[in-house]
Amino acid sequence: TRDIVADLHPVLAGLDRVLGVGIALPGLVNAGTGRVLVAPHLGWRAADLTGPFSRALGLPAVAANDASLGSMAESIFGAALGVEDAVYLNGSASGIGGGIVTGGVQLVGSRGYAGELGHTLVRAGGSPCHCGRSGCLDAEVRLERLLDAAGLAGGGIEALEDVLSDDPGPAVQQEAERQLDLLAVALVNFVNIFDPTRIVLGGFLGSLFGFHGDRLTHAVNTGSLAGGVDVRRATLGPELLLVGAAELALQPLLASPH
Repeated sequence: TRDIVADLHPVLAGLDRVLGVGIALPGLVNAGTGRVLVAPHLGWRAADLTGPFSRALGLPAVAANDASLGSMAESIFGAALGVEDAVYLNGSASGIGGGIVTGGVQLVGSRGYAGELGHTLVRAGGSPCHCGRSGCLDAEVRLERLLDAAGLAGGGIEALEDVLSDDPGPAVQQEAERQLDLLAVALVNFVNIFDPTRIVLGGFLGSLFGFHGDRLTHAVNTGSLAGGVDVRRATLGPELLLVGAAELALQPLLASPH
């Protein structure tokens, strides 16, 4: 926290007016207190996140799950703009998270933990997940598996995008299709539970959709009870989480502009 705050000071000094700080975190964040229940990829448990930032910067600080903020950003400015019922899924190096908008309202749950869609079961007896179960979407559909298949261990989403948009070899194609089919299992469940009109895919899940989106869309609409769901890529790109975090910090002002 100390290093981040030190980096923020010169940035904040160059701004005319600062209302607060919004933080997007890959983990379970209590919406009311700003405390982190668990952020497994960071090794954090029961940690006060917003308190130290607020005290060090002298500003209000708010925090939420990164994928939930991505969902908020896409609903306000991106691929889910104007859509009353949508499901958003983001895939990053740290795993898969999501967000749900129903009736035009972000679903957050009693403590802000709603949207952990990455821990939906997609393969019984599958790969172990950091949550302690096996076969979760987060454990089966992973960026590093695709990069390993391409011989690009340690690369990122940009490297995967280049491989998938060119002419991937059989190993990459097989792994990509395996992941698309397991992603479809999860999306069918989400369609049956939340009845969205649109599903938005960000991060490397967007890259998978760009590779073979018709396969995924067909599986989702033939496998779900109602069908008729529009599946598409997120549009805000790498600034997505920054937009969501900024929107979170602006909410108090927007709720009471006077």
